[in-house]
Amino acid sequence: MGNPYFDHHNPVEQDLIEDLIDESINIYSETFYYVPRTISSVADINIFNEDRNSIFKHAYPFSGYLENASSGFEGNGYLMQKFGGIADLSATITISRREWEKNIGAHGTTIIPDSPCTGDLIYWPTTDQLFEIKFVDEKSGQYAQLGRYYTFKLTIELMQYSSQHIDTGIPEIDMFESLKTFDVDPDTNLWGGLVEVQIENPGKGYTHPPEIIIDSLTGNGAVALVTLNEEGGIEAIAVEDHGQGYHSTDVAHVIGNCEQRAVVTPIFRTIIENAGDGWGANEAFTKEHQENSPDNWDPQNPFGTIECEDINSYRQR
Repeated sequence: MGNPYFDHHNPVEQDLIEDLIDESINIYSETFYYVPRTISSVADINIFNEDRNSIFKHAYPFSGYLENASSGFEGNGYLMQKFGGIADLSATITISRREWEKNIGAHGTTIIPDSPCTGDLIYWPTTDQLFEIKFVDEKSGQYAQLGRYYTFKLTIELMQYSSQHIDTGIPEIDMFESLKTFDVDPDTNLWGGLVEVQIENPGKGYTHPPEIIIDSLTGNGAVALVTLNEEGGIEAIAVEDHGQGYHSTDVAHVIGNCEQRAVVTPIFRTIIENAGDGWGANEAFTKEHQENSPDNWDPQNPFGTIECEDINSYRQR
């Protein structure tokens, strides 16, 4: 039995503790994006009792504390498998309940209305990586003071993409749908699309918005629209279509009549093997797939032709 002369559930004191914890988290916090999962409502295609596809349509920024940041990620690190490299990386993020309710739960788009949920995604802009929540610790004893829990501890692992639909409206997150899947043509997907166009020199004297042309041997489809300022210089560049197949060394040119030509730098997704978690197509898998495609398969000789020296010299070995 507790001491009857002390009230350990005083709301004022609980709010004070929560303020102190929130402040301590914000001091060392990182900005993340919470991407809640929505389960597809199409249930008629359940043939083999498989899981329905996950859809990610929203992303909300929040401040969280990354534990053990100085020692790096946990997990087994980078590994090589038959179909390429993978990265087994994990981490723990602490987020205050007040932060979650204010910036995420208030939107009402999460499967569980008052708590983070396993299967939801976390995007970390600093490393440009997408993580999946594997465990939610709702009652971390470290912060259970004065009769209330004040934080969620999220155990996250680098996401293994498997044909989920990602359409949050944030290009840096949505690009993972094309970079991390075997459902697209790997020959045109070794490099990502156009993420942004940085303005190095706005130029001046443009009478009409100039055209952004990307000089590339492999890429196509990117569209960027220019907004001019009062002096006829470039004020902003909006990426309307990311395109695909671009290399990090491709350059952009500003085409239009002007007094002083503008200079811009395009930013593309990196090569897929360096794009974060390493999941997806790689050149070795692409070549192996081409060599063993059904077009090259002979039913009369299914195992191919083994080339060696004449049989007599081979038997003498």
